[in-house]
Amino acid sequence: MPFLGTCGGFQHALVELARSRAGVVDAAHAESDPDAVAPVVGRLTCSLYGESRTVTPRPGTRLAEICGSEPFEGFHHCGYGLDPAYVEPLERAGVVVGATAPDAGVEAIELPDHPFFLATAFQPQVGASETGRPGPLLEAFVAAATA
Repeated sequence: MPFLGTCGGFQHALVELARSRAGVVDAAHAESDPDAVAPVVGRLTCSLYGESRTVTPRPGTRLAEICGSEPFEGFHHCGYGLDPAYVEPLERAGVVVGATAPDAGVEAIELPDHPFFLATAFQPQVGASETGRPGPLLEAFVAAATA
């Protein structure tokens, strides 16, 4: 089943992947569990409520294939993200970092062994009502869901 998680969906996908693939049994989200033993999702050093950040896709990823390899502006509305301490364990477990931002860390993850699994810290759906187009990431998700 195709999956696209944005913002909170990104965060909760990280927690689940840390538990199920990386073996982080106590993986948690610091917002809902501030005393967590393993806060895979923690408070960002900079608040991104209503902020745009430059998102840089990693070449060779599904995200780069869909959105292009050039940096683009991504809208955010959150204050939590992947704690850097858990990037390596997730990558060892097969999770691919699809994009980063200079001051917000990991911006997207994907599972290359899944037909369509992408999760983004940014919210690609924001602005679709103004442009009249959902944008490439949402179009790719819909195409995967209807295939």
